[in-house]
Amino acid sequence: MQALLDQDLLCFRCAASAEHDDLGIAIYRLDELLDTILTKTEASSYRAFLTGDTNFRKQIYPEYKANRKSPKPIHLEALRNYSLDKLNAEYAPDGLEADDALAINQTDSTIICTLDKDLLQVPGSHFSWEISGKGWTRPDRFVEQTELEGLRLFYEQCLKGDTSDNIKGIEKIGEKKAKVLLSTCQSEQEMFNIVRDLYGNDDEFIMNAKVLWILRSVDDDWKKRFDANIQK
Repeated sequence: MQALLDQDLLCFRCAASAEHDDLGIAIYRLDELLDTILTKTEASSYRAFLTGDTNFRKQIYPEYKANRKSPKPIHLEALRNYSLDKLNAEYAPDGLEADDALAINQTDSTIICTLDKDLLQVPGSHFSWEISGKGWTRPDRFVEQTELEGLRLFYEQCLKGDTSDNIKGIEKIGEKKAKVLLSTCQSEQEMFNIVRDLYGNDDEFIMNAKVLWILRSVDDDWKKRFDANIQK
């Protein structure tokens, strides 16, 4: 089994946890987290992906992630450089995000390792490691995602939007209502028809969907999926 690592997230969390410590502590925590993930997934190898400087989603929707105003952790860039120099991390293909690189490289013999639930759009094996805060713990979680349930998550996102990425969905539809609306669907076509009808504006639907969709190949384009569903 090969672990596919969301190195953006690993670097960010370890940098944030060492905000008041020196760089050596941040590096130690990054190495430790990597070792923990590989041990728990029993992975024999890994690939770690970072997002580069360009992002095609911002060309489609300039307000993408524009709500993220907080200063970045002071050790973040150093951990990214350490990942590239010492941990054999690699950038996602030009213009794509680390999420896309994880999805593109997912196979029957890989496991996506991240805390980002958006990656559950992608079929196959997934692992999220234990995290905790004051008075709570979220344990390790292994998921075997199916194609249908991955698509259900995607279309739910189209309905409710994604506040963390500054993507607006349909007014007055939140997570609970989105789940209810699509809960009985047994095909992508059913989900597509419901979401399209609720949008009532194909341009807006296509824009949001293209930003929310995690690519499965370098030349993937959700508009082709839209066109295919229209023709059915």
